[in-house]
Amino acid sequence: MAKDFNFPYGNFPNPLVPREAKEQKAYGLKYAKAIESQWGRTEEPQSVFARRFGEFERNRDYANGTQDVSIYKQILTSLDPNNGDGSLLNLDWSPVPIVPKFVRIVVNKILSRKPYPNVEAVDPLSISEKEDKKAKVRFEINNKETIAMANELGINTGVDVEKLPETPEEAEIFLESNVKTNAEIASQIAANLTLEWNDFNDGVLRRCVNDLVAIGMAVTKRDNDPNYGISTNYVDPSYFVHSYTEDPNMADLSYAGHIKRISIQELKRLAGDQLTEEDYEKIARDVQYKYSNVPGRMSLSNYDRYSQRTVYGYDEYIVEVLDFEFLSVDDIYYEGKESRFGNVGFYYKGNVYTPPRDSVYDRKPYKMSYTTVYGGSYIVGTNMIYNYGLKKNIPRNVHDITRARLSYSAVAVNLRRLQPKSMVGSVIGFADQLQITHLKIQQAIAKAKPDGLIIDVEGLENVQLGQGGDLQPLQIQDIYEQTGIFYYRSKNPEGGFQNPPIRSIENQIRNINELVNLYNHYLRMIRDATGINEVVDGSTPKGDALVGVRQQAIEASNNAVYDITHGTLVLYKKVCEDVIRCLQIMPTDSVIYKVYENAIGKSNMQVLSSFADLPMYNFGVHVVTEMSDVDRAYLEANIQASLAQREIDLEDVIAIRKLKDVDQAERLLLVRRKKRIKRNQEIAAQNSQMQAQANQQTAMVTSQAKIQELQAEAQLVAQKIQLETQSKSQLLQQEYMLKMELAKVEAEMRGMIDQGDKDFRQQLEQTKEQAKDERIQKQAVEQSKLISQRKGERGEIKPENEELMEAILGGQPQMTNNEQA
Repeated sequence: MAKDFNFPYGNFPNPLVPREAKEQKAYGLKYAKAIESQWGRTEEPQSVFARRFGEFERNRDYANGTQDVSIYKQILTSLDPNNGDGSLLNLDWSPVPIVPKFVRIVVNKILSRKPYPNVEAVDPLSISEKEDKKAKVRFEINNKETIAMANELGINTGVDVEKLPETPEEAEIFLESNVKTNAEIASQIAANLTLEWNDFNDGVLRRCVNDLVAIGMAVTKRDNDPNYGISTNYVDPSYFVHSYTEDPNMADLSYAGHIKRISIQELKRLAGDQLTEEDYEKIARDVQYKYSNVPGRMSLSNYDRYSQRTVYGYDEYIVEVLDFEFLSVDDIYYEGKESRFGNVGFYYKGNVYTPPRDSVYDRKPYKMSYTTVYGGSYIVGTNMIYNYGLKKNIPRNVHDITRARLSYSAVAVNLRRLQPKSMVGSVIGFADQLQITHLKIQQAIAKAKPDGLIIDVEGLENVQLGQGGDLQPLQIQDIYEQTGIFYYRSKNPEGGFQNPPIRSIENQIRNINELVNLYNHYLRMIRDATGINEVVDGSTPKGDALVGVRQQAIEASNNAVYDITHGTLVLYKKVCEDVIRCLQIMPTDSVIYKVYENAIGKSNMQVLSSFADLPMYNFGVHVVTEMSDVDRAYLEANIQASLAQREIDLEDVIAIRKLKDVDQAERLLLVRRKKRIKRNQEIAAQNSQMQAQANQQTAMVTSQAKIQELQAEAQLVAQKIQLETQSKSQLLQQEYMLKMELAKVEAEMRGMIDQGDKDFRQQLEQTKEQAKDERIQKQAVEQSKLISQRKGERGEIKPENEELMEAILGGQPQMTNNEQA
């Protein structure tokens, strides 16, 4: 039945046959033979494949500096220009490595700005989630002070205030670059991990950029196997075949494939039991005279006891295998059935729909066409195919499952009629002329004669040094060569004067200046064609060149290689999109899924749960490159200028340098600069206000000091007056006290005197009375004595108690009667 579907449809089989027919090997074999018929074989010189293969290989030889030099030998050989091998010329035929230098400059220039994927979900669910996150961040920024106070009070807000932007402008930059959903974070981390595991940036991408520069095309192939993971492999564009397209991004390919050369032993491993040993032997007979295979090994065989199998000599033969795949459109059916309650349900019915007979409920078929991918491996030149069928695990856009694309990602530059025009291809003519000029310079140098001498032998005859005998001309030349002293006769035998017999011959390299100018001319032509000027490669930097001139030269170079840069970014974007879609369809029970989970990190449960929810989202990939050296230098100059003016802080510089996008970095620089200028103005205003306050306070302090000084003087005067008053008062008081004491003393003295006088008077009176009594008594005694004396009874009477009387009276003389009166 399958043969009925495989009727010819042009060179390719009918794409409208049912899916069962497309899955048969006969359909795949016919499709592979149609590809082979369209492109031809490598051994057919006029085939599309052979012509493009030869063009690519020639460009690669020039890009590596290993081009064929036979054309130069034929041009420089005059005896046989068509078949000359240059054996008569003693020249160095090695190509001048000018083109390889320019290739390396362009490749390194592009790869120096390392690309990285910026994954952004574009479905409505993700957009809504991101808007919620942005609203939350804006709320946190607007209420930062309140949140800070809550944190200080010990309330767990879950927000680190130190990491929040300070201004709305800075917040917008933060929201554009840092607000991502968990699914976006998970997909971006997984995409970066996949590229790193495949060594994509350092291996595959470098080879692809080198291909874009050298041959104008780059191709990668994605393999998606749940057991082996997602891999992105390099494909040699020289062996790449595809459907006709004029799109340099090759987004409209209907089929693609690549030819690889493998041994029959490797073919047995890949095909397994799909082919028999008779098939392998037949294949070997077809290729025994191709691909440098040794025909004599065809009949060799031996039994390997260790592997317990027969090893054939043709197992080492090389064969060509075409791995191909193509897009097709299949139909799937859904049945809409109405239940007894009036509800309509839709049920999947497969690729063929047969309506049931005598159905109780209304049934209506719905057909949906969707794109499928078929592929396999075809052994070129045979009728054998293996590993053919419907491709599984095809990454699709979950929001448009009807679309699919091939596993090949290809880009080209200047594509026309399936033949790209590369940068190297555009300078091959100039490189040939430059190489020929270089060989001409070698030839001119080889044919150049050394400087010589013209010697007149007759002028060197009969030269004597006074030691006897004449010097020979060769002896005079030896003396000249060794000492520089030249002896000759200025007069000839006839007596006439003659010129010096030796003259120098200056031989120059013929046409050397013209050849050097011609070499520089072709070098300039190569620079003009590639856009790599002296400023970009740094070969002849000029210290006095203005910054604007250098910037223009760099921009001119960037414009010249823009198509290569753009092709690189498109290819990188395609690869990242395929990787993310493969992640979305990865079975959750596969080993690779667990590997990705462990790699992303089990500690972050939100990211892990988002990784499980990746199929819900529709992702867009934006390839972002690091800023170029020119942009970095320009940004750094602005940073240093702002630092010199003290318009930004060191923390601002660190934050700006962390950004990879020059636009965001410049915006952040402007924001931080405005903020710092505003803060400086506020500080200046505060300083001026503080200075005014300080001046006011100084004036107040001065006036207060004067007031205090006057107050102090007044206080001193008052204190002086008070002291004087107090002293006078104290003096008066002391005087009064002294007078009081004196009066008291005087009163006491007066009382004492009066008392003493009274006592004295009393004592005196008593003494007088006593003296009177004694006198009377004495007079009585005296009278008695006198009487007795008169009577003659005793002698002279002396006064008794005279001393005692003096002691009583205190030594005072006796007062007379007048004094007593």
